[in-house]
Amino acid sequence: MKKFLIILTFVFYSLFSFADNVGIETALKGTEVDLNFNVKLMMGLIKAENNPKYKKLLDYIDENLDKKGEVRYSTKINFKKVSIEYFSKNGELLYEEKLPEEYDDLSNRILTTANKNNEFRDFVKNSLENPSYIVISKNNGKPKILIENNMKPENHSLKLTVEVILKRELTETEKKEMLSLENTKLLNKYKNYIESDISKSYIDNKLSMIIEKRHLTEFTIMYNKNESVKQEIIYTDDTRLSGVIKSYQNKKLLEEDFFENYALKLQKFYYENGKLEAEIPFKNDKINGEVKIYYENGKIKEITPVKDGKKEGIGKEYSETGKIIKEVLYKDDEEVKKMK
Repeated sequence: MKKFLIILTFVFYSLFSFADNVGIETALKGTEVDLNFNVKLMMGLIKAENNPKYKKLLDYIDENLDKKGEVRYSTKINFKKVSIEYFSKNGELLYEEKLPEEYDDLSNRILTTANKNNEFRDFVKNSLENPSYIVISKNNGKPKILIENNMKPENHSLKLTVEVILKRELTETEKKEMLSLENTKLLNKYKNYIESDISKSYIDNKLSMIIEKRHLTEFTIMYNKNESVKQEIIYTDDTRLSGVIKSYQNKKLLEEDFFENYALKLQKFYYENGKLEAEIPFKNDKINGEVKIYYENGKIKEITPVKDGKKEGIGKEYSETGKIIKEVLYKDDEEVKKMK
C-alpha cells in the first residue's frame, strides 16, 4: 500500500494539473502551461475577465473576503460529468466547468492501467474523487491561497497541499497584462509576482515530497526513509532562459547542468567527496568540445575531444602525477592510431 501512496502522489498531480491546473508545470521550451484556476481567483485574474459565468462564485468570494477577511470553499472532480465543481463552505454549488479532453484521456489511461489491480483502481478513483479545500486570505496584506486535499485509504493517509503567497496585490493593468500572456511568458510573469509557491505531500503524516518556487529559484525534494533526492533550478535573470540545474542525493551534489536559452551547455558530475568527476560540454544539443574526467584528488585523468557527439582528434590519458600515459587519435568516433 505504501507503494500505491507514492504512485498516487504523482497520479494526483498529473490529473489535477489538467482538472484544476494546480500549481505551475515546469516551463520547457514549447510546453503549454497555465495557472491554477484557484490561484487566478486569488490574484484577481478571473474577476478581471468580466465573464458572467463566474458571477455566483466571485460574489461569494468577494462577500466573504469583505466580511471575514478570508473565504473558504471546496472543489471536486466529477468523473461521471467529467467536470470540476466548486462549492461554498455550506455545500452550495457555485460553479461547474467541463474538463478538457486531455484530462479525460489521461484519467482513462490511468484507470485502465489500474484495472490490472482492483485494489489500486478503487484506491485511485476514490482518492481522486475526494474534495479539495481552499482558503483565500491575506498574509500581512499579501494575497494568499492554501489548497489542501486529504485521502485516507485503509490504514494509511495521503495529504497534499499547495500554498501561494504574492508579494502584493496586482493592479488592474497588471491583471490585464497577465490575461494576455500564454505559456512561458505567463509563467515567468507569475513568478515575478510570487513571494513563494510551495507544494507538499505527506504519507502517513511524514513529508514525502516538497516543490518550492521563489522568484529565481525552484527546487523539488523527495524523501524516502532516511534518504532524500533534490533537484534545484537557479535562473540567472527574470527571463528564466538560462541558469543551472543541480541534483543532490542526501544533500551531496551529484550533477550540475548549465543551460542558456533552454539549451544544455555544460554538464558536471561529482564524486561523493564533492570533488569534480567529469565535465561534458554541449553545443546544438550534442557533445562538442573537450570531455574531461578527473581523479578524486582533483587532478585531470582524461581529455577527449568531441565534435557533434563523435570523438575527433587526440585523446589523452594522465597518471595521478600528471604524466601522459596514453594518447589516441580519433576520427569520426573511431580509434585511428595509438600514439602512446
